[in-house]
Amino acid sequence: MKILNKDKREAMFVLYAFCKKADTIADNKDLKERKKRKIEKLKKEVNEIFQNKLKNNFNKILKNNIDKYKIKKKYFLDIIKGCEMDIDNKMICPNKKNFNLYCYRVAGAVGLISLKIFGENTQKSKSFGLHLAKALQITNILRDINQDKKMGRMYIPKEMLNNVGIKSNNINFIIKNKNFPKACIRLSKQAEIAFDKANKDLLFCSKKNLKAAIVMMNTYELLLKKLKKKGWEDIKQRVSLTKFEKFLLFVKGIFVN
Repeated sequence: MKILNKDKREAMFVLYAFCKKADTIADNKDLKERKKRKIEKLKKEVNEIFQNKLKNNFNKILKNNIDKYKIKKKYFLDIIKGCEMDIDNKMICPNKKNFNLYCYRVAGAVGLISLKIFGENTQKSKSFGLHLAKALQITNILRDINQDKKMGRMYIPKEMLNNVGIKSNNINFIIKNKNFPKACIRLSKQAEIAFDKANKDLLFCSKKNLKAAIVMMNTYELLLKKLKKKGWEDIKQRVSLTKFEKFLLFVKGIFVN
C-alpha cells in the first residue's frame, strides 16, 4: 500500500481493519451461537454508521471514508455475509454457486470498495476488480489448505472434487486422497482464467489509478505459479514470495502508467 498517497493508504488500512474485525468473529473458537450474535451486532453497527450513529473513533474514521469515497453500505454487509457463510459451515466442499458467492462476498466486495478509494468507477474497472478479487481469493485458498483444514474448512468446490473421484465431505479423507492434487490443479485453472480476464479489463482502465491493484495482481500471479510448481501433494509446505521478489514487483508497479 506504500504505492498509494497518504489519504488513500489510510482509507485502505481502515478497510482492512473492518475486514479483520469480521474475519476474527468467524475464525475465533467461540461457539457458533456466540459467533452469530457477534456477527449480528456487527451488521447493526454498520447500519448505525450509515445513520451517523458513531459510537467510537474507528466508526467515525470509517464514516469519513465512506462519505469521502461514496462507498455503498451493501458492500460492507456483503463482506459480513461472507464471514457468516464460514460460521454456518457452508464452505465445507461448497457447491459452485456458493463458492462463487463466497468469493464475491469476502473478496469481490472488498475489491469494489478498494476501487472507490483508488478513484476508479467505470464498468470496466468494476469488472477488473471482481475478476482480480476472485483470482486472489482462489490463490489464497490454494495456498492455505493446511491452515483451513485445521479450522475445519475445505473450500475446494464439490463439483471439482467429484470430477476427480472424491465423493466424501471428510476433510482428512479428501486431503489424503491421491486425486486431491488434481482437484487443486482444476481450481488453479479457474484462478488463471480470472487473472486473464482481469488483465484484459485492465486495458480499458486507468493504470495510474490502479497501481496498488496491479502490484497485488502481479504478486499473486507469481504466487500461483509457485504453488503450481510445488503441487499439492504436501500441503504442510507453505509457499510464499521472497523479499527480493516482492521488491521487484513493487518497483515494477511504481513505473506503471
